[in-house]
Amino acid sequence: MELELRHLRVVCRVSDTGSVSKAAAALGVSQPSLTAQLHRIEEAIGGPLFERGPYGVLPTPLGRHVLGRARAMLADMDDLLVSSRRYTVSAGPLRLGSVRTVMFGAWLSRLEELLPGREIITQVDTSCAVLTDLLAAGVVDVIMLGRCDDAHAPPCPTGVLEQTMVYPEPFVIALPADHRLAHRSEIALEDLAEETWICPPAGREDGDLAMLRDACEAVGFTPKFRYSNLDSAEIEQLIGAGRGISTCAPTVRPIPSAVIRPLSGHPIMWRRALRWRQDSIAQKDIPQIHQAFIDTYRATIKQNAHSHPWWATHPESHPVVIEP
Repeated sequence: MELELRHLRVVCRVSDTGSVSKAAAALGVSQPSLTAQLHRIEEAIGGPLFERGPYGVLPTPLGRHVLGRARAMLADMDDLLVSSRRYTVSAGPLRLGSVRTVMFGAWLSRLEELLPGREIITQVDTSCAVLTDLLAAGVVDVIMLGRCDDAHAPPCPTGVLEQTMVYPEPFVIALPADHRLAHRSEIALEDLAEETWICPPAGREDGDLAMLRDACEAVGFTPKFRYSNLDSAEIEQLIGAGRGISTCAPTVRPIPSAVIRPLSGHPIMWRRALRWRQDSIAQKDIPQIHQAFIDTYRATIKQNAHSHPWWATHPESHPVVIEP
């Protein structure tokens, strides 16, 4: 077998994740398939590249040598592709990834208006970490993610750029309509210490839960989670039925038998951002993707948030939209 750049990317991905199974998930292949491919790569190179350690796989001395050379070669290739794009006159399909959001369909429609004739292929996931892995593996070209702060957010991979579109986006709290605090115009996080919390929509942990725990523990309590592996509709049903509370973005639509209230002091905030591969998407496309999103975001805020009584009286809780 002759080694190719895709083989070097496999080796780097295994090293970066510390696990063949995690690398397989990031690359969108099965674990047995990636294991077999890794064995063929090792046969071509002449020895084992990884050994099992107490916390995952670790590179052998040969593996460290190969990784050093592979990363340099891949960086050179990425630079070649990026620098060559300025001479490219035709554009291929736009492979777009996004977190699940109420505005996804409208954003896609607006994007098609701004990029007429451009084929757009989409992939949606609940986890920003999964989307970032797909981007790093070259499965998608650009992703839209709503991510927590840098201490918990999945890091930006090598060769990937990020552009903030909305920040800060203060998170609000969804409560049953008959909740003891529902009459308040805003709610202090510490007043929710005894509540049952509903986990965010099911997906790989990408920092949101850790951010919420940190915010709660900063005011003296650890949140009690009871429900998980739910989609957005199921979460709304549980809140309306009085079974728990949940954080949500200010773009959230009205929830039957529930109220939305801002949190005092904005202890939990998100950042809406684009991440894209420099080697697969032209820089000139980013402002249009950005513009399509914020057009949709503003329209969604106008439609949903304006129906919440607190919106007009708490301008400090409004998100800040950043122009391209």
